[in-house]
Amino acid sequence: MKKHNIRELMVRGERARKQIFSPLLSGFGLTPGQGQARILYYLLQKDHVTQKELAESCHFEAATMSRNLDKLEGMGVLTRKHNPDCRRSFLICLTEKGVEEAREIGKVFDRFERIVCEDISEEEVEIFCKVLLRMCENLESYGEEEK
Repeated sequence: MKKHNIRELMVRGERARKQIFSPLLSGFGLTPGQGQARILYYLLQKDHVTQKELAESCHFEAATMSRNLDKLEGMGVLTRKHNPDCRRSFLICLTEKGVEEAREIGKVFDRFERIVCEDISEEEVEIFCKVLLRMCENLESYGEEEK
């Protein structure tokens, strides 16, 4: 396979991912492609985090994270509590409804993983993840050496 196919394969994979996730997440009232499901799932793993930590962990810009949190708070799935360690920041926390929805989202994520990895060996998945992680690092570091 030629290197110039990487971009096309990434686009094809992203399109297929969206086609799978959109119907699976439609019942949650989340905006497809905005990462709101990722936010809820992250908070299920680690609740009571600052907005900055959440944005960094979910790979969001601060403004994008703020809009997503506003929507999710309006849906009643998370709250912002004052951070006792810093007067200027809040801790982001799941509500009971948010915990339930995040668990269901976890099931959707698990199903997606099974679909993606069907008929692929553990070794192949491990190699793919290592290569894709390196590609992500390359993309994320692009231009940093020029700064």
